[in-house]
Amino acid sequence: MQNTIDKVAGADNSDVAVTTNGDTLPNDEVESSAAANTAGATTPSDVEQELNEMESAVDALQRDSLISAADADSQKGEVARTRKMFREMSPDDRAKIVSRRRELGRQILTRQLAGASVVETMVKLNHTRLKPLFEQWWPFMNRMTINLTRFGHSTFTASELSTITKHFETQMANLEAYVDEQLRVAEGYRAAREKDMESSGAMIWKPSVTKPSMEMVVEAYSPFSMRALGVLNKFDRAMDHFDFMVWNAIRDQSDVNEEVNRFLRKFQPLAIRCYTTHLRLMTTVRNI
Repeated sequence: MQNTIDKVAGADNSDVAVTTNGDTLPNDEVESSAAANTAGATTPSDVEQELNEMESAVDALQRDSLISAADADSQKGEVARTRKMFREMSPDDRAKIVSRRRELGRQILTRQLAGASVVETMVKLNHTRLKPLFEQWWPFMNRMTINLTRFGHSTFTASELSTITKHFETQMANLEAYVDEQLRVAEGYRAAREKDMESSGAMIWKPSVTKPSMEMVVEAYSPFSMRALGVLNKFDRAMDHFDFMVWNAIRDQSDVNEEVNRFLRKFQPLAIRCYTTHLRLMTTVRNI
């Protein structure tokens, strides 16, 4: 591994986490407040979108009988308080909250689980827009999968566990199909337009990213985690083709931005559902 690793036996059961001002908070306080933190969002509209996704995730959990009505009300209350807080918050303070969320994700990345079988893999993302998505969601998605295997039966009934597993599989398959289509269309459209430009003798610019936004070795705990990385990698490759189209005036940058935002909106619901499941599992871990 390229990173400094702290070994943690069994599960991520550290007692404290660092806040943005350097103080420490008990882990349970961090978990409850982090549930309503934002991912990669620093504008009011982005915050509202993510909080709406949080509420939808809570509704889905309650609808599937994975959380009680009291738990749902508590989590929705946390979302409402966070929404009010963000609306009143200065841009600098909002950025600090986002920064803390990313820091928590990075802390998880630097901890190993004793006895866990892993696959080491290099994560390389060229585009900056995808780095916050990885840092703020993938570590929790990855940790959730191994804790679901170890503590799922202690946290959920057999029926609940089956529902959760099927939901994750369906959502991941849908996300994979979406990015496969995005990459296929981007590759095909670029190839066709590049051929036309060559035939007409037009100047063709072929940009490339010489300094990736992120490049690091991580330990994946499950095939699900590897599939999530595959989704990010494929969309990153699609964005390489988007760069070509913008450089050669085939597409406008605003069109590309909308494509990226659409991907973020599709990725976040699955990430949030994984995160809320992670919180349930962490309650079990701390009580064992």
